[in-house]
Amino acid sequence: MSKQRAPGWWYPWIFVGFFAVIITVNGIMMFFAYDSWTGLETKDHYLKGLAYDNNVAGAKAQAALGWDVKIDVSPLESVDLQRKVAYQVTFLDHNKKPVKGLKAHIFFIRPTSEGLDVDEPVDMTGDGVVSGEIVLPVPGQWDTRVHAESLGRQYQLVERVVVR
Repeated sequence: MSKQRAPGWWYPWIFVGFFAVIITVNGIMMFFAYDSWTGLETKDHYLKGLAYDNNVAGAKAQAALGWDVKIDVSPLESVDLQRKVAYQVTFLDHNKKPVKGLKAHIFFIRPTSEGLDVDEPVDMTGDGVVSGEIVLPVPGQWDTRVHAESLGRQYQLVERVVVR
């Protein structure tokens, strides 16, 4: 008497193979997700959430100033990956006259990687104009953030620039 397999004996193995493929693919995706995580997170997220109403009030006060603020970033020099750039920020009040008595600070924030951010106080080069040069560690997209104060009035500009 010969032992012959019943027809369809391999059907359960289709399910085993299907789930083996799903588990393998999910494992590969989990590996790449953990391996490529930059670690970016918001510091003091709870306190920043509590300050939301203050931020909204500050944005309304900034809009009421009617200032026209423009930033210009232009490349100067490239050495390997580093880029030396010149920046100029122009502040005009609601009458289109230069804002006087400015104190400012500029930040270049890398939105895709941590540890590359650059910040420095800026020099006044004229009424309503601050400018300077800065070395960025890599080319690409940068968020520029300018904090300025004049006679107790505060202004913040955030703009994304591409440095080639």
